[in-house]
Amino acid sequence: MNADKQNTLTESSRRNPFWVCLAVFLLLACDYGFRLVNLLDQREQLNQAVLMQAQNAGALRQSQQLEKRLEALSLELLQVAKTNAAARQIVREFNIQWTPSPAAPVSAPAAGKRPR
Repeated sequence: MNADKQNTLTESSRRNPFWVCLAVFLLLACDYGFRLVNLLDQREQLNQAVLMQAQNAGALRQSQQLEKRLEALSLELLQVAKTNAAARQIVREFNIQWTPSPAAPVSAPAAGKRPR
């Protein structure tokens, strides 16, 4: 009788898909949990990147303004260096040169000079 009970229990356990479904469900739940944690980490990183971009935007604008002011000052120094020895020495000492950028507009020639 004991052997009959054992046979019926093993037969019924083989027919019952509950444990197989439960194992698959638990594995899928674990996988989803890991994916959710990864997505939350990525979202946090994206939020930090947006915050850093907003913080750096002010510094970028300030650096662009400083670049324009420095360029104007350098051009003025180059103009003064044509007639002033001290300015010429500063230009030579710091190797200040003016190379027009491709976006810079070409200035018209002076009134006394003609293009050849």
